[in-house]
Amino acid sequence: MKTGLALALITFAALVTGIPAPAAGAAPAAGTPAPPPVHQGTLRILGLPRDGAAVSAAGLRWHAPRLPRGMTLLSFEVAYTWQSCDAGGRHCRPGSDTTATPFAARRYVPGQAEAGRRLRVTETAAEVIETERVPFTFQVIRRSVSTVADVPVRAYPRHQPPVTAFVNGTPERHTASAEEYFEVAAPHANAADGPARQWYRVDHGPWRAMPKSRVFYTGTLAPGPHQVAVRTASRAGATRISFGWQVDPPPSPLPCQGQCWYPPHLDRTGHPMRWDWQIGRTTPLQRTGRSAVDIYDIDGFLTTRAEVTAIKTTWRAATLPHPRAVCYLDLAWEDYRPDASPADGYFPAAALGHVYYGYPEERWTDLRQLDALEPMLRERIGMCARKGFDAVELDDIDSFDPPSTTGFHLTPGDLQNFLAYAFNEIHLAGMTALWKNSPYLSWWGRQYADGAVVEECYLDHACFAAQFRGSRQYGITCTGLRGGTPCGWDDFTVAGKWAGEAEYAEDDYVCNPGQQCKGPHSFGAFCRSVYAVPHGFAAVKFDVDLDGRMFYPCP
Repeated sequence: MKTGLALALITFAALVTGIPAPAAGAAPAAGTPAPPPVHQGTLRILGLPRDGAAVSAAGLRWHAPRLPRGMTLLSFEVAYTWQSCDAGGRHCRPGSDTTATPFAARRYVPGQAEAGRRLRVTETAAEVIETERVPFTFQVIRRSVSTVADVPVRAYPRHQPPVTAFVNGTPERHTASAEEYFEVAAPHANAADGPARQWYRVDHGPWRAMPKSRVFYTGTLAPGPHQVAVRTASRAGATRISFGWQVDPPPSPLPCQGQCWYPPHLDRTGHPMRWDWQIGRTTPLQRTGRSAVDIYDIDGFLTTRAEVTAIKTTWRAATLPHPRAVCYLDLAWEDYRPDASPADGYFPAAALGHVYYGYPEERWTDLRQLDALEPMLRERIGMCARKGFDAVELDDIDSFDPPSTTGFHLTPGDLQNFLAYAFNEIHLAGMTALWKNSPYLSWWGRQYADGAVVEECYLDHACFAAQFRGSRQYGITCTGLRGGTPCGWDDFTVAGKWAGEAEYAEDDYVCNPGQQCKGPHSFGAFCRSVYAVPHGFAAVKFDVDLDGRMFYPCP
């Protein structure tokens, strides 16, 4: 579930025009407008439009003008939307090319359904401006330019064998993932040559008919080299494409380097160590007296080094001398972060996938592209370390559930390959790591992570391994705690590792303390079920914005 900054904390404005450039100092004067993105040149479609032949958008150069004092440019992106239109360039419909992300679509390959129609491309520059530091407020301002091709798309040449291509990503040439999905484009072919058919093969196995979705699964693979091949054929002949890669053993978990703090399951009083989750705030709010906590989980970007130092040296804790600080990081792309511009190289355009559950400022990432995303991970983890955080929480790690979530058809193995690297990097930077949600892989995650954060497991009746026992998903059969693949978060606490659990007021399931509620809805029933030792969690009822307004910890 997406919470905190992606929801109500941020004042999000998507306008048709506008933009910023770096500036610091006083807040902008009331009513001062941000100037829009500026472009030079003329948008053109390069190449001869033909089924199966690539064309590209070119001719425009964008930049952000100088911003009013007090505004800051957070990111700048250029996106492309392709359509096919009737002969007059009107009555357009979405293009047929298969691309998960508009940021990767400067290049476009027309399909068979677009023959005789005219292509239309819209190039949109989007600038994300921070208008206030506290509370963190940003604005997205867009400007678009469109053009229509001079000539209609030609049909694929007759008597030429049909072709296809792998689309929406492929695995790294070396990966620890033992299973993959591959997707191919619809055949480029001339209808006069009859229907084009497709088959696929994994390694030296039999040729199989391509599913209608044009997505196929490799099954579980042994370590070593592997290859998939796709054959496309019609009466005009046949073509074949292939992709090869190697499955390597997963890297071993690395111990945390230096004087690391491992969040314990229980505090010195024998209760789950109390925490507060404030990723929806610009500046952390101190809990005092009976509300004091030992762990603050706060935003890694917005929280300053001085604020982390104050938490760890001057704030009062519940049972520790001073609280510990957890650095919240999202593995999704967020356009309001300072590393969001694809041109900066931290989030390559081809790694950006579907919008995250309806939030246009966030997109899933292709975690298979570990080599391309390593610089982003290292820089973000390094930022947490430089600010003095004790641990890191990685969010949005459940991108394989279901495989179509991101637009890249990821597998649990893709996630494991990525997270093994990420958690080891956190440990090498001298911090501990927290697992987030994804119960079907908790048995694996506990080998690399030092604690866990889970949302709404009480509401979903999915907190403990006993509640998952016997269920099957993604090739995983959940066992009890003593089995090999327990699903749930008490497999962390039984090992002495901390687990924090959040329920939300907006679910209308758990009542507030003191309210007269019956059965499982009473706050007391919630605490008895989730908080109770020996396998209990640090359970709290929050508001979904995680902005500090609601804080009802057990007991």
